[in-house]
Amino acid sequence: MALGIFKWLWGKNKDEAGKVSVREFTDEVETLETAMSFYIQRMAFWSIVRKIGSALAAIEWETYRRGKKVKAKEYWLWNYDPNPNQTREEFFQTLTGKLYTEQEALVVEYRGSRYVADSFTTNKSIDGNTYTGVTVGDTTFAKTFKADEVLHFSISGDSIKCILTAISGMEERLLKSATKGYLRGNGIHGVLNIAEVEEAKPDFDETYADLVNNKFKKYFNSENAVLPMFEGFSFQESESGSGSQKASTSGTRDIKNLLDDVVEFTAQAIGVPTSIVTGKNITDADYKAFLENPVNPLVKMITNELNRKLYGRDLVYAGTQIAPNWSGIKHIDLFDVANPIDKLIGSGAFCINDIRRKLGLEAIDEPWADQHWMTKNYSTVEDLNVGVSGSDTPAEPGREEEDNGTE
Repeated sequence: MALGIFKWLWGKNKDEAGKVSVREFTDEVETLETAMSFYIQRMAFWSIVRKIGSALAAIEWETYRRGKKVKAKEYWLWNYDPNPNQTREEFFQTLTGKLYTEQEALVVEYRGSRYVADSFTTNKSIDGNTYTGVTVGDTTFAKTFKADEVLHFSISGDSIKCILTAISGMEERLLKSATKGYLRGNGIHGVLNIAEVEEAKPDFDETYADLVNNKFKKYFNSENAVLPMFEGFSFQESESGSGSQKASTSGTRDIKNLLDDVVEFTAQAIGVPTSIVTGKNITDADYKAFLENPVNPLVKMITNELNRKLYGRDLVYAGTQIAPNWSGIKHIDLFDVANPIDKLIGSGAFCINDIRRKLGLEAIDEPWADQHWMTKNYSTVEDLNVGVSGSDTPAEPGREEEDNGTE
């Protein structure tokens, strides 16, 4: 099965996960084991990155004007139509891929649309960086972009690169062992007996070379074939050859286990629970960990960059901004959270509009919705003492102890 996959890969023009042609990466590898190791690493890496990109695309990016939710231009761009060539899902997949392969990504505006740059050069300056050589597809912008004209995102990726490199080296060594066992277990093995009298003949070398290099090769590679044998030569296949189901099963299991290990190690390096990648045995704790790391840091980074570049301090302080609504990725059953909501409001910790915003709901444009309320269950000790001592006036703190001490 593994060799069949590899042959299929070899015939493809592009690797769908990383958009890199197979011919391009086969120029960089010298052996079958290294090529398969490279592919397995890419497959594991991109399957994880796609999960993160899909999570970002599931978030609704809401726009507010003076604290009131509105569907402004930026709402349309970030939720439906970032540019003529990409949907929201495709845009965030590209953005996430750039962040995890290059540790940074640049989004530029062109004719009212947003594009993730394929390449660019950062010119650092304390007065504000500038960006040159910005390329999107076949278009290279001649202009120099200022810092306030672009959206620049970056993540700390040195550790991820180092870990992935270490994983790649480890898996290559393991894969060499696994593939050698697989090839040996699924190959044809046997014993070629040659009579001594044949070895003494003057044309023995030519006869032997033709038998081994031509006739045996055709015999091994053909589904149905007959192997002609000369007098003095005999060949007998061993039982551990291609007919050994046990060897075949063991070889494919070794490669499958190796793939599982690579996925697990790569997921841990990026901070994603393995169950999220495989889709098996996902727990609430796993999903929560996935949202908290790595999705939430990316959401905060994107939100901060959008607000400081697209709106600025004065507008944000006035309530005009963009904010993520997690309801598309976090399913919240209102009946499940009804009691916690009651406690949060009744304790005075949150007002009604605070809760509505947390739930992804629009705030109520009424003064009472921004007031803090507290039920009578939350009272001071002094208030609770009213009526107990026979007095309607609460005792001052420490007063009772002072009176007792003077008597």
